[in-house]
Amino acid sequence: MGIANVMFLIATVSVFGYFAYNLNVTWSALHAIGKGQEEVRSDNFLSRIGFMLTGGLLQRRMFKDIVPGMMHFVIFWGFVTVGLGTVETLLSGVLPSLEFKNLFGEGPLLNAFLVSQDLGNFAVMCAVTFAICRRLFFPPARLKSLAKASKKDAFIVLGLIFILMITELLLMGAKTFLEGDHQLPAAALQISSAMAAAFGVIFGIESLAGWELAKNSFWFVHISALFGFVTFLPFSKHQHLIWVWPNMLFKSHKGSGRLRPFEIKEDAESFGVGAVEQFTWKQLLDGMTCVECGRCTDVCPANGTGKPLDPRLIIHHLKDAMQEAIHVKDPAQKRALISGVVSRDELWSCTTCGACMEACPLHIEHIPAIVDMRRYMTMTEGEIAPELQLTLQNLETYSNPWGISNENRADWAKGLGVTTMAEKSDVDYLFWVGCAGSFDENYKKTTQSIAKILNKSGTSFSILGREEKCNGDTARRVGNEYLANMQISENIDTMKRYNVKKIVTGCPHCFNTIKNEYPDFGFNAEVIHHSELIADLLDSGKVKTGDVPEAAKNTTFHDSCYLGRHNQIYNEPRVALENVLKSPLKEMPRTKENGFCCGAGGGRMWMEEHIGERINVNRATEAVATGATTIATACPFCKTMMSDGVKTNGAQDKVQIKDIAEIVADAMI
Repeated sequence: MGIANVMFLIATVSVFGYFAYNLNVTWSALHAIGKGQEEVRSDNFLSRIGFMLTGGLLQRRMFKDIVPGMMHFVIFWGFVTVGLGTVETLLSGVLPSLEFKNLFGEGPLLNAFLVSQDLGNFAVMCAVTFAICRRLFFPPARLKSLAKASKKDAFIVLGLIFILMITELLLMGAKTFLEGDHQLPAAALQISSAMAAAFGVIFGIESLAGWELAKNSFWFVHISALFGFVTFLPFSKHQHLIWVWPNMLFKSHKGSGRLRPFEIKEDAESFGVGAVEQFTWKQLLDGMTCVECGRCTDVCPANGTGKPLDPRLIIHHLKDAMQEAIHVKDPAQKRALISGVVSRDELWSCTTCGACMEACPLHIEHIPAIVDMRRYMTMTEGEIAPELQLTLQNLETYSNPWGISNENRADWAKGLGVTTMAEKSDVDYLFWVGCAGSFDENYKKTTQSIAKILNKSGTSFSILGREEKCNGDTARRVGNEYLANMQISENIDTMKRYNVKKIVTGCPHCFNTIKNEYPDFGFNAEVIHHSELIADLLDSGKVKTGDVPEAAKNTTFHDSCYLGRHNQIYNEPRVALENVLKSPLKEMPRTKENGFCCGAGGGRMWMEEHIGERINVNRATEAVATGATTIATACPFCKTMMSDGVKTNGAQDKVQIKDIAEIVADAMI
């Protein structure tokens, strides 16, 4: 081995040793993550492994935006493909005998390897070129708002990858112009040889000595770029290459609408998350995984209407707080998590719609972290908006947000022949009415329509009446876990007493909470939404409908976040509507999994919007623009918010807001 090879070997070992040393950054983060609060994420481990592999390798969520999705897919798989060639280039620099050709000889295997390297390097080079041009000349809004450091980070990584690809192509092409042991078949390297030929014409390379010098130069630049990439990676946001795999492995398999159980210890000095060490280890892992692509920001209804919330920044704040906990030793220099790292307006702007979690290609879970910090503000500090304080007082005193006596909870059912579970518990379904269905004057019409449909179809049901309490959704999502637990426990005791097995409800928030969160408290039942049951009754012929008014035929449908995005129920409401209307719906541009929130979730129903455009006005404007004369909903909150939004648009005389149940009940024969 010559002196040059020895020196190169020393350089290689040094660079990769430096890379290993800098993985201390990763190990420090891993150590900090391990100090997070316990959270069980080990259930269904085989399915978790399967999801990690398919999610990470196929990258399905990236394809929601097809062009950057393809770009990222090509870069990822192209990089995997050319990785073998990069290893060969590196090793053959020390020992030429380690070249692929010398190890395996000429033949089909060598040709297949060369073709894969030729195509792989070229594909990645094209994709990276597009990525650089996109960021420079026509960046989407989510990339424009990136911090300067993150933009610089991206350009460094993309630039290094581009240099790696083009130098490898030119290196392989140069070898096709050399004779003897270094010659490679040009037929298997058509792109590389063409690029090298063009390079030779431009720089006047004609002799074998010239090509030997060019080959060595390309090799030197390629290895320098490789060493630069390896050295820079541990300090860049592209650490997500490491963190994405465990993050996908440990993602929640219980639905985005479920909040984890929160144990309230009576001797605890604080509740919720007011310091970084109070986050769970999975939430800290989310912080390290984020690559700041901004897809969550793009779809956030709060951010899109001028609120201070940026889901990408929430996760970035979490990472910053963790880095401070690791590196800042003086407590006086550490910022407070809330009102220091994260602002209160950011946290209270969230509608918990789940759009951020649906959009994130790395399956980061934003909502649990936000709600945990709300728990601290609500239960430890008591720092909440005055109107929200009144709502919580009403929930505690009257078991509903309206502050109406619970004795009146079944007044809507007078004259409809509806029985209570106390009167008749041997029924097909418990009809869980919910607070809105019981007390909101507008939504009582929907509740009555559901009852009429069930009666008409011969479906036996009863209600709890005054025994029903608020399901706990509002209290949980504004951070009052103590009150939510009390409501949930009382409801579970009541339903267990009546041996409830099947529940139908007209409220997606009740539906989501009872279906996805009550099992954590020891209660399991089959829970369906009224749109699902109505679709089945229409399909089976148990409910028949006649003609509907012309105004109803011209309908658009607004997806409830807690029915659609959190529980994947998109088709049933549409099937029910189209069955009755006998005409297709006028879909809004943002629909189904890409739908836009009404603004009422996460307790925002009971809070004023003081910042930016009202979310419900933004959504109602979109609905009115379709030209529909009816906006159909399947949620009491959505119905209220869309009604208010249509009024703000001055379209209340042209557009009516109706729940699916009302449309079906009006058309029943």
